Amino acid sequence: MTLPKPPNTPSKFADVSVIIPAYNAGDTILRALRSVAGQTMKPREVVIVDDGSTDGTFDAAREFESQIEGISLIVIKQENQGAGAARNRALNESSQPVIAFLDADDDWLPEKLKRSLYYMEMGGYALVAHNGYRIEDGKKSIIDGAQRYHEGPSPYISLYRKGYL
Repeated sequence: MTLPKPPNTPSKFADVSVIIPAYNAGDTILRALRSVAGQTMKPREVVIVDDGSTDGTFDAAREFESQIEGISLIVIKQENQGAGAARNRALNESSQPVIAFLDADDDWLPEKLKRSLYYMEMGGYALVAHNGYRIEDGKKSIIDGAQRYHEGPSPYISLYRKGYL
């Protein structure tokens, strides 16, 4: 099923918390944050949990605060406990009803949040799955998140078993 493209929305901000777990992401965290700042519909906040990095990730993220205009930036440093613990800590610190996960070494296209929220409203979904690409040995292959979402008896079981976000 192909849904129509989202219309232009008058609201610039959405009630979204972007969760970014980070470990030794000093070389990539700024790219991730720039992609959040460049969204056509901006989240209300970004919560980064630096999970015990030793490379300046925390300082790099904090320095970006002046460039993220209008978006609350929360940067937390904790002892290394793993990505899951970092995500859980960020969830506990977040204040918005909608959560969007972004890895510290990834980035979003400018309409990612706007499109995701639109599809959530159109279909009444609690989860939105996106496709991604994997590049190995110069070969690009698609990761079909929508297909994985629909596999199995429940999207939550598929998420647990295969992942699709």
